[in-house]
Amino acid sequence: MCVWGLTFVCTKVLLGCMGPLDILIARTVLGFLALCLVRPRVLRLQKRSHELLFAAAGLTGTFGYYLAENTALEFADASFVSVAVSTAPLFTAALGFLVLKEKGFGVRFVVGFLLAISGIALISFQEGPAHASLTGVALCLVAALAWAVYSIIVKRMSGFGYETIASTKRIFAWGLLFMLATRPFAGEPFPFGALTEPLVLGNLAFLGLLASAGCFVTWGYSVKHLGPTAASAYIYLQAPITVFWAVLLLAEPLTPAIVGGFMLVIVGLALSEGFVPRWPMSRRP
Repeated sequence: MCVWGLTFVCTKVLLGCMGPLDILIARTVLGFLALCLVRPRVLRLQKRSHELLFAAAGLTGTFGYYLAENTALEFADASFVSVAVSTAPLFTAALGFLVLKEKGFGVRFVVGFLLAISGIALISFQEGPAHASLTGVALCLVAALAWAVYSIIVKRMSGFGYETIASTKRIFAWGLLFMLATRPFAGEPFPFGALTEPLVLGNLAFLGLLASAGCFVTWGYSVKHLGPTAASAYIYLQAPITVFWAVLLLAEPLTPAIVGGFMLVIVGLALSEGFVPRWPMSRRP
């Protein structure tokens, strides 16, 4: 989340010279090549039917989620998008309860969700409501739902015993296939000229190597060991961390709204994860 908190800003910068799909293709290619260097061997599947799950993960996680999020940034402010996609844990918990019979979805989780979203909104909208069109709202919800489905699929695949990095590489390959199949409908040619600019290369390197290759592997590991509902709850930290980086790197002011929002997010996350303090019962003499 410390890395993903910066991606909204990086993507917003890149949208000035590249389209949403082109950004996605460039960062995924970099991520895929990095994973190939780490795990050059082709993953051998135990069953042919497992290929459908890898394809579905590539469709929802690397293609669907990021295309919807990147496109939403063209119709809404980055602050609003960061809040809207933070609804993903609620979708994930609901799907985890329905599909995987997880028990993390209950009153405590919903209360934690409401507290965390309130804190995120307090931080993001401290200077007034962020701009967002109906299209932007719809795309954010599509992105959140796509990520929830992806997390459920990753959890299902974790039971097959495949190594996390190799699995992530195969998911990236499927995602790239969907991206390249969609690219001819983009209309404009790929902006190769933009790749010569240091600012573009720097942002793409960050998105491709850290936010994609690195974080997708750690996310797969987290979902495998924590479960999709518990892991997705940490998405609440994404928007506050974006503001944290802005305060640290851009010298933006640390306001009471930011501090209060952080506290609400932490309390909401603690409730969702079940980190509820148990006070010792007083004993009578």
